[in-house]
Amino acid sequence: MKGKAHSLFTMCIIFVFLGILFSACQKAPQRPLEQYLNLNVPSDPTTLDPRKGGDIISSLFHFLLFDGLMRLDDDGNAAPSLAKKIDISEDRKVYTFHIHDAYWSDGSPITAWDFEKSWKDILHPDFPAMNAHLLYPIKNAEGAKMGNASLSEVGIKSLDAKTLEVTLERPTPYFLELIAFCVFYPINTEIDHSHPEWDIQVGKSFVCSGPFYLKEWKRNNIMVLSKNPHYFRANEVLMEEISFSIVDSEMTTLQMFEKGQVDIIGQPLIPLPKDAIPQLIKNEQLTIYPIPATTFCSFNVNIFPFNNVNIRKAFAYAINRKQIVRNITQLDEPPALGIIPPILKKNMETKAFFSDANIEKARECFEKGLQELGITKEEFPKIKYLYSTSEAHHKIAQALQQQWQEALGVIIELENVDRKILMHQLKTRNYQVAHCFWMAQYRDPMNIFERFKYKKNVKNYPDWENANFIRLLNESSEAQTENERFALLEEAEALFLDQMPLAPIFHWNSAYIVKPYIKSFGKAPIGNGFFDRVFIDNEARQTLH
Repeated sequence: MKGKAHSLFTMCIIFVFLGILFSACQKAPQRPLEQYLNLNVPSDPTTLDPRKGGDIISSLFHFLLFDGLMRLDDDGNAAPSLAKKIDISEDRKVYTFHIHDAYWSDGSPITAWDFEKSWKDILHPDFPAMNAHLLYPIKNAEGAKMGNASLSEVGIKSLDAKTLEVTLERPTPYFLELIAFCVFYPINTEIDHSHPEWDIQVGKSFVCSGPFYLKEWKRNNIMVLSKNPHYFRANEVLMEEISFSIVDSEMTTLQMFEKGQVDIIGQPLIPLPKDAIPQLIKNEQLTIYPIPATTFCSFNVNIFPFNNVNIRKAFAYAINRKQIVRNITQLDEPPALGIIPPILKKNMETKAFFSDANIEKARECFEKGLQELGITKEEFPKIKYLYSTSEAHHKIAQALQQQWQEALGVIIELENVDRKILMHQLKTRNYQVAHCFWMAQYRDPMNIFERFKYKKNVKNYPDWENANFIRLLNESSEAQTENERFALLEEAEALFLDQMPLAPIFHWNSAYIVKPYIKSFGKAPIGNGFFDRVFIDNEARQTLH
């Protein structure tokens, strides 16, 4: 009996001990994150599939969740990433990429086949890719997208699991910079086949290759990215977690920043409220720098009255760009009197192709356009100006409305719509004139020109095409010297602005404010904020809070 009692007592002690231990384990707090960022974006990304990307917010997430053969370095230049070695043929038309031993977030290997399949998916005629034109330097890529060549004829070939061979139509001096853009980042082809809706789900089916993986996504509320332990350069990523609130208000975001709920505001996240900029400049809180982006008015050249070139010129010449930059944007942006941002000019001369606020010339073109259309000024229709929900866009729209009414005597009706609706209207060419902007995806003027080479390009919002413009772009690709190439591109720019399918307004200067405990935050070229390279000084953070 004594033995049994002793055993029973011993078992009770063990169970009590285990219970205490279990309870302690349940209640033990998780280790607090030391490296975390709180950011804000105005909307959910349109897509998390880099093949389908076409907007700034989506690109931001693609850069964080995926990786490619090339990636931008801290200076914004293209540098090898998943490519450990690159062989280039003497004629500079064949690139052979040797791929690192790297892994998807589920631990499976990244292969050359993932690249081949992802890029060829983009080139399928039925695949919804807004940036398919970026692949057109590749042999037969354009033909495949247009349905004039088979995908097997495209110059993308896996030689083995770790070797990708890419053959170009002609030498392309900016090719390595081009493929550093996130559209060229592959997706996991096996997951894409077995879980075709992987890009809208959080969980095991969302497999990525970049510095972070998708931990949480509540639409119109929050997105949380956590460090990807399988990223092949995970040891270089100091940030453990990034939390993105989704608030479409610039002033609210600034208030969140002041309360310590947001760490950084500015491109490529959400713009700063224009009314706050003078004080931020006065307080020396603002960092301002040029980026390759432009705000413009897009004319639908197939809809009356903007099917007339002189009407388009009248509207373009009547804009007072300096007034808009001085009173609204306030970042000392250069007025756009050409379509190529100065930062992309390289050897091209930064020149004005027309003069700003040329009211006399605008009225002259307007009268000529009325005659060509066979209508009087009184018969000129009311114009609907389409723009997206944004404080800055609304103020610019109001300024244009007033300037056009004063210079030309026309009636402008402003229509404010959601970003997604605006993009749909632009892509379907269902508008008269609309507020737009572009941001270059690689550092070469061709990134802007190629959008307008063919009507079929989904980003050719004016729906404009010109045989001489096409000829000049093709000749520039065959040029033997950089000077010859840039001379042809300048001729193409002059032709474009003589036809005026859109009216450039200003080239961008970007601005941001950042908490003092944020270290190593790089400027954001081509839509990438380098948030994977940020470091938090926690001692400074705690002191500030």
